[in-house]
Amino acid sequence: MANMPRMQSFSDLLKALWIRLGSMSLAVVLLTILSIASAIGTVLLQNQNQADYLQQFGPLWYWVFRALGLFDMYHTWWFLTLLGFLMVSLTACLWRHVPLMLKEMRHRKATLPERSLKNFRHLHQWKLKKAPAAEALEKTFRGFLPGWEFKSEAQGDRLFIRADKGRYNKWGYISVHGAILIILLGGLISVQFGIRGNMSVPEGGKESTIFFLQGTDTATLEMPFEVRCNSFDIDFFPTGAPKEFRSNLTIIDEGKEVLTSDIIVNEPLYYKGMRIYQASYGDAGSEVSFDMFHMDGSEKISQSKMKVYDNWEDPETGMSMKITDFKQFNVENMANAGEAAKFKDIGPAVEFELRGPGLQPVKIKSFMEPFIDLEGKNQGSFMLVSMTGNAADYQSVGLGLDLTNPVEWKLYHNFLKELNKLGKKKSENANLEAFKRAMKETFGDDLPEDFEAIAMRTINAVNMLSRIPWPMLPLLSDHQKHYYTGLQVAQDPGMNVVWLGSAILVVGLCFMFYMPHRKIWLVIAADAGKASISLAGMTAQNKLAFEREFHDLFMKLDKDLSA
Repeated sequence: MANMPRMQSFSDLLKALWIRLGSMSLAVVLLTILSIASAIGTVLLQNQNQADYLQQFGPLWYWVFRALGLFDMYHTWWFLTLLGFLMVSLTACLWRHVPLMLKEMRHRKATLPERSLKNFRHLHQWKLKKAPAAEALEKTFRGFLPGWEFKSEAQGDRLFIRADKGRYNKWGYISVHGAILIILLGGLISVQFGIRGNMSVPEGGKESTIFFLQGTDTATLEMPFEVRCNSFDIDFFPTGAPKEFRSNLTIIDEGKEVLTSDIIVNEPLYYKGMRIYQASYGDAGSEVSFDMFHMDGSEKISQSKMKVYDNWEDPETGMSMKITDFKQFNVENMANAGEAAKFKDIGPAVEFELRGPGLQPVKIKSFMEPFIDLEGKNQGSFMLVSMTGNAADYQSVGLGLDLTNPVEWKLYHNFLKELNKLGKKKSENANLEAFKRAMKETFGDDLPEDFEAIAMRTINAVNMLSRIPWPMLPLLSDHQKHYYTGLQVAQDPGMNVVWLGSAILVVGLCFMFYMPHRKIWLVIAADAGKASISLAGMTAQNKLAFEREFHDLFMKLDKDLSA
């Protein structure tokens, strides 16, 4: 028992813990973990719809990521705990080292022990048979170093002259560590008290409620003002990708219009501490009209008007449609493989899901205009059909007829009537004669200039349309586009704190890298009329530049002493 070490007191344990918290190794570990976590939070989009996460990762990884809080990582207890530990570590580091740095900057000791002088990397010495005047040599030394700070001190038969430049370099270290602490504090304030949500405002409409995710739940917040979207404009690249979308917004506060401004991506509107960003856009219920071509041989064409997101059902056939999207521009690359890109807008299109008794549900994208190839030939109306309901599985289906031309629909039915009259007497010649009679009945003796192209499309339609199982063939005939603007509303009370910390960080880095602390000693020792002169220097940064500067000073002094 007597040989056992004495148990540490509680104060000793606290002191050891405080020293450990302020260690560089702990700070590096915490910064590494936070960097990895932040990288994950950047790659994995935060606060998205839970159904999207489930579809993207599958049930297993979805529940693993959800348990770890990766979908709202910056609000998790473990991330905030790491952030708090790093702040405590920086505080401990500053508490321990700042007084020492301030003392070092205030008090400069000019004298040097002999042993320390010999260990300098940059050291030159002269042995003179005659001692020079110390005052004159000091004046010369000072003249060779303009802008430096000097301090002289005599010790026995030695005179120490110390020169410093950039001795406030330690403020750089203090500023950088303090700036990181301020930035972390600003981030913590933003996480705890900031707001970031989304709202969708249709053209001509107004909204005051924002939606945001809290963990895995959706929450709402009423803003103290309303936002009205006066107009929404969008420009496209030749490839069809959005080039710029712009919203004209009006802020309505207590029933009064107080501010009207345009916003685009990265140029938000600022009001009452909230920033309103242009984030997205979408369809706000565009009005679409259909020509419904009845496939019962009656040659009937009915009209139907709907809005995007509406459901429509035909009471006679039971066929139903759910409009899911409308696009006014659909740009496709028409070039063949290996050729230069040739982009072309193939016109407006509407997407819908079609269902009916005895029918397999399908997803359809119906185009308003017929397909015109790069040679200018009309290939007839077409649509994209997905039997799986997934847009990635779309297959192009050419209908043959140009259904925007009612005459072709009439010719198609006249041809079918003539074919039905043939009964079992069908042959190549009989079919040709039947088609001629159909052309005669449709056009009379005045055939159109492109009758050959019309004839080819009609023959193709006879083969194609007979395979369509739907009682009606919906074709987009007219549209009125309505957009909504997707806005992101953010209130970030810690942002100014972060900006302040960032500014201090830049200043501190400039101190650290562009104002290195350089120290040079000139030691004059006189004994029995002889003299020993030493020139020593040191720096912790930019050592190559200091080496050149020190060598130049040595050469000047050597020339002066030789003279």
